[in-house]
Amino acid sequence: MNKTQLLELTRVNLRYANPQVTDRARRKGKSGKALTRALINQYLLSGVLFLFIYGATMFLIDFSQMPGFFTYYVALFSILAFSQGISVIYNVFFESQDLPAYLPLPFKQSTIFSAKILVVALTVTPFVFPMFVVFLLTGWRAGIFLPVTIILAVLLFLLVLATVFAVCCLIVFGLTRTKFFKEHKKIVTSLLLGISMTIAIVGIIFMNGQSSYSETGQMDRSPITILLPLFQIVANPFSTSGLLSLAGLLGIFLVLMFAVKLLILPKLYEQLTDATTAKGAQRRKYKANQNLGQLLINYNKQLLKEPNLIMQVLSNSLLMPVIFIVTFAIGGSLNLSHLDFRFIGVVFLGGIALAWMTINQTSFISNLISLDQENFHFVRSLPISMSKYMQKKFLVGLVIQFILTGGIALIGSCLFRLPLLFGISFVAGALLGSYLLCLRFFARDYRFILLEWTSISQLFNRGAGNTGLVLTMLGSIFGSLIILVIYGFAAMYLPFWPLTLGVLILIVLVTIFWVRYYRKNFWTNFD
Repeated sequence: MNKTQLLELTRVNLRYANPQVTDRARRKGKSGKALTRALINQYLLSGVLFLFIYGATMFLIDFSQMPGFFTYYVALFSILAFSQGISVIYNVFFESQDLPAYLPLPFKQSTIFSAKILVVALTVTPFVFPMFVVFLLTGWRAGIFLPVTIILAVLLFLLVLATVFAVCCLIVFGLTRTKFFKEHKKIVTSLLLGISMTIAIVGIIFMNGQSSYSETGQMDRSPITILLPLFQIVANPFSTSGLLSLAGLLGIFLVLMFAVKLLILPKLYEQLTDATTAKGAQRRKYKANQNLGQLLINYNKQLLKEPNLIMQVLSNSLLMPVIFIVTFAIGGSLNLSHLDFRFIGVVFLGGIALAWMTINQTSFISNLISLDQENFHFVRSLPISMSKYMQKKFLVGLVIQFILTGGIALIGSCLFRLPLLFGISFVAGALLGSYLLCLRFFARDYRFILLEWTSISQLFNRGAGNTGLVLTMLGSIFGSLIILVIYGFAAMYLPFWPLTLGVLILIVLVTIFWVRYYRKNFWTNFD
């Protein structure tokens, strides 16, 4: 394999994976290797932020004495790697639409494949980087010589990720090679991404439902048997079981690499070309007697029916809140059926907090304008009101977010057994938060409008890219927790009506200011 070609192709794919960050770095005078380093630093910073989320908990656990927690964290991040890997591999290979640019050039199929896989790894790795820390802490706590521990942790982390990505590649390329995919591309895409999301949800819920036991005076989880060989590799690397486990993992990795080389690489161009020309959904039937408003609403609804977009949005913005709610509800950790009435305001704010967790730059409303692509300029050239067009587009996105966030709030109310009045308060807070955040992210889409995108992930990475997404997640989670805790203590010790009326007035004032701000700074652009 030509290393120079591989590096150059990887740099090109990095630039197209995050065009907004690329343009911003170029405006700062970065080019060549400096630009590549700036793009890689974005992913590294995302990894550090995720490490910060889990790091405090991990450093308190002696993984060398707790194989249950070791296998739990490895399984958790392996599932996340698998779920993200499926969607990112499909995007990078089958939705990037860059194959025609490579066909006339003297690149080997293996080089193009390797370059794209490296970009997949850079995209997914920041979200699973804490798994490397688990390996490192386990070896260190087990008393293994530190340089040996570091080498083992790096090797094991790379082997696990490579194994997961190889499995993802075989699944994605296997399904997209079928005759059914060529005839029903959207159905298979929905099935492919739906399976990955289902596995993530079911896997994490199953792990959280496992019992704990006490050993060596410490509480541990029930170990996941299939992952215990990894524990032996880092905790007892020079033992017979450790060496055999490492040899077994290497064997599995080599078999999967051979399968990728034999089954995928020889027909890479042919398969990507077939996938590009595969049939999508049937042409939409014409509906008679529709006025302009109905036509605009139906057009914008059609923009959101792309399976890849649907599953990307669901996995990026709705997966974690659903897992959180179902996990705590099934485990019985939160039963709020006897909640005191003085906490009804806290529940309302909890609904707003749920909206902050479910609506971000990967949501439907956050990308609805850019989904127009070249049609946006075409609509502008028509003798119709852009104000009316944008209002209809916003209405479609708002209703969908109401259904999604309100639906999750309703499910949460039932699973946590909230009394009826508390359930109504929780859903109402979720809907109010959804409306305010829809205004923010709809305006953000216009501010960072991107009509020449070739992959959905390019829309998600606008602005501050992965780093911005992670910071938004962190800010919404920690900010919401701080506010809810403070308000909870206040509701417990302060007079109910003065506190509740004060909070209500504050919410009304913030809502009025928020709506007027976007009316003045966004909607007036289309009047």
